[in-house]
Amino acid sequence: MKRVLSILLMVASGPLALGVMDQADIAALKQKAIAGDPAAQVQVGMSYALSMPRDSKEAIKWFQMAADQGYADGEYRLAGMLDVGSSPPNPTEAIKWYTLAAKQGYKDAQYRLAVMYDQGRGTPKNSAEAAKWYTKAAEQGRPDAQYRLGEMYEQGLGVPQDYRQAMNWYMQAAEKNRPEAEYKVGYLYEHGHGVAASRQQAIAWYQRSDKHGNALAEQALKALDQQ
Repeated sequence: MKRVLSILLMVASGPLALGVMDQADIAALKQKAIAGDPAAQVQVGMSYALSMPRDSKEAIKWFQMAADQGYADGEYRLAGMLDVGSSPPNPTEAIKWYTLAAKQGYKDAQYRLAVMYDQGRGTPKNSAEAAKWYTKAAEQGRPDAQYRLGEMYEQGLGVPQDYRQAMNWYMQAAEKNRPEAEYKVGYLYEHGHGVAASRQQAIAWYQRSDKHGNALAEQALKALDQQ
């Protein structure tokens, strides 16, 4: 289920799947794809990636056509299929296509490439390389990249330990309502790491994280109540 969800999230942010289009529109789109339009090729590929059951072979074929033209969205979608949408997965080949899309500034590819280096998936684990690509995605506003970059600065993974930088990136993710980042902002305020200690601010951020369902924030609030 998690694997299916991952690929759905990876492809569902693009244009609508063919299933919601009428037959005339589908025919016109496929003609554009056959003629070499990379955006149309991606959309056709998505229709196969989102079908039930999913047709990974056809999805990969159409994504490959777009990727071979240097189309960043096609490169990213192809990488995603190779990474989590096919059996067996091919993370080494996925990294190749994530990298090509990432170098074009595609933030989702930058994030996924960072994850690959962070986890040592399809490549030796490399925290410095992971931090580099998380930074690029974080600078474009991707909240999960901002959060993970905050963790790396807090822990000194791939970058020098720097609580101020950790707070900076946690705060940016927290402002996008990421509960784990809200918790971390509260934690840094509670302990005075990278910022002046503030019980009031810690409680406020823990409450916000707790409201969004973070169990650690609930525990932190209980602990502060007992002090």
